[in-house]
Amino acid sequence: MNKENNSKSVIGGEFLLNEVDISEVFIIEDFNEDQRMMADSCNDFLEKEVIPLTEKIDSKENPDLMPELLTKAGELGLLGLSIGEEYGGMNMSFNTSMLIADIVGITGSFSTAYGAHTGIATLPLKYYGNDEQKDKYLNGLVSGELKGAYCLTEPNSGSDANSGRSRATLSKDKSKYIINGQKMWISNGGFADLFIVFAKIDNDKNLTAFIVEKGLEGINMNPEEDKLGIKGSSTRQIFFNDVEIPSNNILGNREEGFKIALNVLNIGRIKLGAGVLGGCRGVIDHSINYSKERIQFNLPIASFGAIKYKLSNMIVKTFSCESICYRAGDDIEQKIKEFQVDGKNLNESELSAIELFSVECAICKIYGSEILDYVVDEGVQIYGGMGYSEEAPMARPYRDARISRIYEGTNEINRMLIVGTLLKKSIKNEINLFKKATKVIQDAKIKKIVYSSDNHFKSSYDLVNSLKDCFLHIFGKAALHFNDKIKSEQEVMMNIADVIISIYVLESTLKRCEKIYLNNKNKIMIEISKASIYANISIIRHHSIESVISYMDKNDARKSIDFINSCTEFENFNIKEVNRNIANYFLDKKSYSLFNNFK
Repeated sequence: MNKENNSKSVIGGEFLLNEVDISEVFIIEDFNEDQRMMADSCNDFLEKEVIPLTEKIDSKENPDLMPELLTKAGELGLLGLSIGEEYGGMNMSFNTSMLIADIVGITGSFSTAYGAHTGIATLPLKYYGNDEQKDKYLNGLVSGELKGAYCLTEPNSGSDANSGRSRATLSKDKSKYIINGQKMWISNGGFADLFIVFAKIDNDKNLTAFIVEKGLEGINMNPEEDKLGIKGSSTRQIFFNDVEIPSNNILGNREEGFKIALNVLNIGRIKLGAGVLGGCRGVIDHSINYSKERIQFNLPIASFGAIKYKLSNMIVKTFSCESICYRAGDDIEQKIKEFQVDGKNLNESELSAIELFSVECAICKIYGSEILDYVVDEGVQIYGGMGYSEEAPMARPYRDARISRIYEGTNEINRMLIVGTLLKKSIKNEINLFKKATKVIQDAKIKKIVYSSDNHFKSSYDLVNSLKDCFLHIFGKAALHFNDKIKSEQEVMMNIADVIISIYVLESTLKRCEKIYLNNKNKIMIEISKASIYANISIIRHHSIESVISYMDKNDARKSIDFINSCTEFENFNIKEVNRNIANYFLDKKSYSLFNNFK
């Protein structure tokens, strides 16, 4: 059941300083019956209307098929989950919209079209449109009568979005803007009725957002891109040549476009983290079933340790991704409620809450996209030669997965964002990282964490707190050494980001494991938590050491390495047996499902 209280005071990034009680951590198993019924309804739609047409969608033989499916999704209310009832939407909670993004994620190309329409194409209007604009467009976007696209990227401005060359000029009578420019990689571009277009007015420093309707003179498109994956999603270059739009089609305020883009992308990032999960589960289920059926050396390959190792890691990483996404989603949801109590309207509350948790949004995007790549790669490997064939169910997910590390900001950019945001928050004293880091560096005591199997979770949290000290040490040392030049030290920033990600992943996984274990004493939770500890300790130790040796002299580096090693030293679990136990548990279940894995 969802938490009803509004007592949360956590802000983004504070997990690095404070331990949170399990009662404050939302997990999949907490979804109520209404939310589960919504999930079932969405799943039924996908199984009946979308998944059987996967090959037709990817063939692009019928260009009307995707917009028709979006219209059907609109008829079921799936396009307006986050939109108010006054515009035909369902006004669902943030975590409910995360749940639907999760389920839709199994559909590949449709997932991309759905996400682009409901996210980056619709949300700018929701948050920044005036009443007239909302009345004119939102109902159509929610019903599916209108399809939306988001035009930001240009040939010379990808990650550096604000450097775009598209221009808008106000007519002499001030009645219209004339837009010129080229946009590329535009999802839904081929069938969209409405474009959110970013351009600079004259010589402005920052972008402005505009609403542009399809069919205006001067809008031209290249043919559909021939992409590596998500082949069924429409992706085009769009050219705006003296396109005239009414002057009141500015979205938000002049030069507010970059802000709009960033805020919408934060939402897109955490939704992408959730959106990989359906795909991961689909690949895991195929891999489980194939490994039980495929006979080699007179035995099903599921009986072999190498296959169990793969299945276990695929499952644990997916479990961890679920844990971080729904924890972060609920933190955002609770903060939205707090802001509303404080007097902000819903839109202001949502934007403020999402901005507060931009670090967690980036973490979910990075980890989700990278574990999806891991899962599909191992899925192909389990299938062996058949995995490389288009006849097997692995080739399409393998191709489709690769884009996730690129869109919504590359994973490299998002790693920079994590550390850069924390530095800004520290400088503004919004989060007390510098003070804590200074204390850890000054103390620099060699740690010794004692593990007790009788108190597994308590011991595990002692480890997590030690890992946070490890982060504070390398973060503080880097900040002291580089000062404001740290942003140019991208390798160090990526090292630090990977430490931060692993801490959040491990803590979230442990909290979920403990919460489930306390409810039903399912011992597989102990095994999953051990596997997560084993994996994340290795990552944290590696990136922490790599960080300090990249700029310290040998003597200082040696001292830091000794401290890092003491922070990351823990019980040596028999990881072979742990992985076998996890694999056997799910082989017996024959599936890794959204709900009911641990009853």
